[in-house]
Amino acid sequence: MGTARVKMQGVSEVGKADPPMLVYDGACGFCNRSVQFILAHEARHDLLFVARDSELGRRLRRTYGMEAVESMLWIEGNQVFTRSSSVVMATVYLGGWWSELGRIASLCPSPLLSAMYNLIANSRRRLMKGRTNCLVPTPDQRNRFVS
Repeated sequence: MGTARVKMQGVSEVGKADPPMLVYDGACGFCNRSVQFILAHEARHDLLFVARDSELGRRLRRTYGMEAVESMLWIEGNQVFTRSSSVVMATVYLGGWWSELGRIASLCPSPLLSAMYNLIANSRRRLMKGRTNCLVPTPDQRNRFVS
């Protein structure tokens, strides 16, 4: 008799939480570079990547009422984080000193974090203009890109 698979409140097996998901804009160079950065610096290697306009990306955005949100989404344990909160969650996920940096950032006043996020978000296309560096995931990373 095998272990029954249970899907409830972010738990897919008894005692095992679902991995976090990052919903990102696959057409945005800045977002793609962010994904590459995470892959290069993560300690855990369990984050799932979902392109915003993929079938799963659209379904997740609809489920969480985030269809109109033009932000990276961090989904973990049936919670969704947007804008600067998603960035903080991503840094905490990375582990090491990045994680400490994320924890420190989470202590900053929300208006300051929002202003910093807006500055980068409004400039992201200009910041990445002319830079094309396509991600070629390794075979181990490929199965973490879900659609």
